Amino acid sequence: MPWLSWRHVDIARLYTLRWLVEVFIQDWKAHGGWDQLSKHQGIKGSTRGVILSLLCDHLLLQHPAQSARLKNKQPGLPVGCLTERLKVEALIDTINEVVSANDPHASFEVLKIGLEDCLPSRDSKKHMVGRSLGRQTVTASLIPRAQAA
Repeated sequence: MPWLSWRHVDIARLYTLRWLVEVFIQDWKAHGGWDQLSKHQGIKGSTRGVILSLLCDHLLLQHPAQSARLKNKQPGLPVGCLTERLKVEALIDTINEVVSANDPHASFEVLKIGLEDCLPSRDSKKHMVGRSLGRQTVTASLIPRAQAA
């Protein structure tokens, strides 16, 4: 049993690698459609999710920031970071189109309306919306205790 000869420091160092698995799972859940509202469920849905995830990861290797890091033997960027970069790049391209349009004011208004239409409206879970607060009436068995106090 070779693991009985491991030093505590070696075990602790190797256990920190588990974080890489946790980060992968978090990225996969957040960006791969593995949440409760997943449209594809069961075996067929999970295999499609894996295939889609691998295709996305493969395509993200082609991102200029990622390929430059890999070419220079640096660690790659996580999926979440790359998707955030893609969103910022898309925003910059959109702003550039608005600014360089023949009528920037009208182009901005179209953009503004489009953004306002796509914003979600969600009820806050922090403010107990739609949750039962339970019974809020006086309990008969506690009345004597309250009177004694």
